[in-house]
Amino acid sequence: MQVRDVMTTGCVTVPPSATLADCVTRMLMAGTGSVVIADDAPMGIVTESDVLVAARDIGEPLADIPARVAMSQPIERIEPAATVRKAAARMRDHGIKKLLVADGVETVGVVTMTDLVWHFSDFQREAGELAAEGRAWNHGT
Repeated sequence: MQVRDVMTTGCVTVPPSATLADCVTRMLMAGTGSVVIADDAPMGIVTESDVLVAARDIGEPLADIPARVAMSQPIERIEPAATVRKAAARMRDHGIKKLLVADGVETVGVVTMTDLVWHFSDFQREAGELAAEGRAWNHGT
């Protein structure tokens, strides 16, 4: 199974001038857990966790905290044709829960740990089918 099979297409963005209040508003409106800070290209990502940590550490109203202060950068990317196993490994290796999906230089979506969990039964079914095909091929049936 490939990333393109489980990713969310599109990307919720805010401009570099955004505050954390702007980020929270966009997340709530879009029903997502993150926004990408982007001008001409993605610069960083602000997640729900980033907002909470910044609110605790800075202690100012979210409307007074620039998003760029809390954003994670650089953004990790993956190709749509990559396997979900590769996506999970990259998330694990980098200690993150979200990857931008990029086709060349164009951002085409986001894949999250939640996406992988929601599709776990699909991965299991696909693995079983591949194993059955392998057994059939090895036995000449």
